Amino acid sequence: MEKDIKTKNSISRCKVKTYPCGLRMVVTPMPSFKSVSVAVLVGAGSRDEEPNEFGLSHYVEHMLFKGTKTRTSREIANTLSGLGVDYNAWTSSQATCYHTKGLNSNIDVCCDILSDMYFNLSFKEEDFVHEGEVIIQEIAMHDDNPRTSLIELANATFFSGTPYGHNIAGTVESVKAFKSQDIYNYMYKHYTAPKTIICFAGDITLTEAESMTQKYFLSHFNEKAEPRIRQLANAEVTPTQNFVTKQKEIEQNNVAILFPVMNNNHPDKYKMIFVNEILSSDMSSRLFDSVRDKLGLVYTISGGINLTHLGGFYFIFFSCTPKNTELVLKTIAEEIAKIKKDGVTEQEAQKVKNIKLTDKYFESESVEARNIRSGVLLAEFNEIQSTEEYMQLINAVTAAQVKEAAVKYLDYKNAIVAVVGNKIKLKPFEVLQAKAE
Repeated sequence: MEKDIKTKNSISRCKVKTYPCGLRMVVTPMPSFKSVSVAVLVGAGSRDEEPNEFGLSHYVEHMLFKGTKTRTSREIANTLSGLGVDYNAWTSSQATCYHTKGLNSNIDVCCDILSDMYFNLSFKEEDFVHEGEVIIQEIAMHDDNPRTSLIELANATFFSGTPYGHNIAGTVESVKAFKSQDIYNYMYKHYTAPKTIICFAGDITLTEAESMTQKYFLSHFNEKAEPRIRQLANAEVTPTQNFVTKQKEIEQNNVAILFPVMNNNHPDKYKMIFVNEILSSDMSSRLFDSVRDKLGLVYTISGGINLTHLGGFYFIFFSCTPKNTELVLKTIAEEIAKIKKDGVTEQEAQKVKNIKLTDKYFESESVEARNIRSGVLLAEFNEIQSTEEYMQLINAVTAAQVKEAAVKYLDYKNAIVAVVGNKIKLKPFEVLQAKAE
């Protein structure tokens, strides 16, 4: 079954094909480019783990580079690097992805190696043990980074009790508890045709992509099955107001304010894009102007949106010395009160529309970004939103709707404040709520 996603220009054109075994392929030809991105995306991430598997998706990702029945880890690395191919992998809560970027002449080698890693994993016990130590070092590295540590603290608090509430890398204890057989068991359960998408973008034709998929992937799958499309409920996480802290011997307080918003299927997410951009996204944002430029209280202050099928949050992040923290919170509260009372200007709304259109064009200049985006959207929503569809939804947002979203979602009732710092002495909600009206 083929589905051709057509648009008025070349930015979003791609073709999706579903094979009888359930494997899906998505191809985005970009004939003006010289590079090709190939990705194998598996619809299994940390949210798919059982409590005794926390961190296992990420461990599997590491182990796939440790060798196959015919190649050592060094041979995999030397072959790809020797051809000038960029290669890497990542694990998220939703998926695990292995990807390469090279010239058209290297597609065959890239597909061969990715296929070999996927189907013929073979490693020594000592490699499993060593890689466990590597992951423990990775966990320690993230914990040493105040901002990363803050993100993990805030996320775990917000999504407590849900499949999104644990660290993607797991814990030192969970990593140490895994056995090498757990890697193979997890792959047997999740690395299947219906949960796998082969993605191509760049200097490649549909015929070439189909040939590579047939040669290196379809030939290994014999079963017939439909894609395991995730039936995700449109739920919304609504945590109770909470102030959480983590002590670290550092000079600054690293602070995140989380406001519960909507899930990733809710149309209001487009309105919240405007709230984020106008209030906290870059050097032209209101918070950057008021907190940094006018008062000089921080070096960095920013915001973002994290959405899942169970809901999500809009966050504001900043870091500053302890003596400045309360004044920064007060200033943030003033700006939030202002946007809820007075809304935004037409000029600000148009700025966001210009930014988002430009972002899409910038994305179109990266074969890897477009390729990964297609795979992630297809895995999560079973469709790929075109640039035109996205921009229609963005352009339909009005300044009045942005104010409505700010009033609806920037509510401290269910907000979370997380702080990583030294000798934390704060009562953040007293400061924030004093300016709520």
